[in-house]
Amino acid sequence: MDLVNLFYSKAIPLGLIAVMAGMGLSLTIDDIKRVLTFPKAAAIGLSGQLLFLPLLGFLIAWLFSPTPVVAVGLILLASCPGGATSNAYVFASRADVALSVTLTGICSFVTIFTIPLLVYLGMKIHFESGEIPDFPVIAMAWKLAKLTVIPIIAGMLVRKLWPDIANKLVEPMRTLAFWILIVLIIGGTISGWDTIKENYLAVGASAIALNFLSMSLAYCTARLFNLPLKQVITITYELGVQNIAVAMLVASTLLKRPDLSVIALVYALIMKTSAITFMIYAKKVINREAVIEGC
Repeated sequence: MDLVNLFYSKAIPLGLIAVMAGMGLSLTIDDIKRVLTFPKAAAIGLSGQLLFLPLLGFLIAWLFSPTPVVAVGLILLASCPGGATSNAYVFASRADVALSVTLTGICSFVTIFTIPLLVYLGMKIHFESGEIPDFPVIAMAWKLAKLTVIPIIAGMLVRKLWPDIANKLVEPMRTLAFWILIVLIIGGTISGWDTIKENYLAVGASAIALNFLSMSLAYCTARLFNLPLKQVITITYELGVQNIAVAMLVASTLLKRPDLSVIALVYALIMKTSAITFMIYAKKVINREAVIEGC
């Protein structure tokens, strides 16, 4: 087995398991139940992640008319919302961490079913019939569950049974998740460099459009519904920061099509820039609101 195959068959699945287990260490049943505490914010966030984002992916693929590989990769990326990365940005921005964790936790359970269905639909639209790989939706959902939901549940059990150990592991696992994501991006970029060069205009334009529109429309929608500022910022991150690791796993390991993850690699760089820029803004407006409330 060469290094490229080893990277896709072993490194990506193991890395994703570690990321999901780390997220589970910070998640409790009460976090999931908390959706009832702020139903309006949760409804807006979940409908945005599970409905709006995939529709935006299909729309951009139709408007920009990229190559079939870029179009399906875009739809796959838009079908993988949130993740541990969005939680970290929300935490660093001093926004609503509880809402972020709740949205991420619920989406992690739901997307094991929605991702295979949406990607299959994307392939039916953009691929020729002979190009569509063997696509057993139920089997893929089970594989995703083993690599995402089961590690999350394991992390939650550790937190439930040994809370002190979980508290000690949360930050090291969050740091590990960050570096795993960096390794996945670098490794994927190297292996997919030829595809990136061939499609850089379509990839770049589509990635920028998805990132800008998802964050802008999420922010405006949350403002329109008069949500508290911290929840507005949280929902903006939850819709604008996609789960790159899951997108790479589905493309490279489950579908055996590493070229579908090319747009996710480019998006990761764009997403990081926009997320950090938005974080600077978020901290300023949150601090300004705190000063006004303190007066």
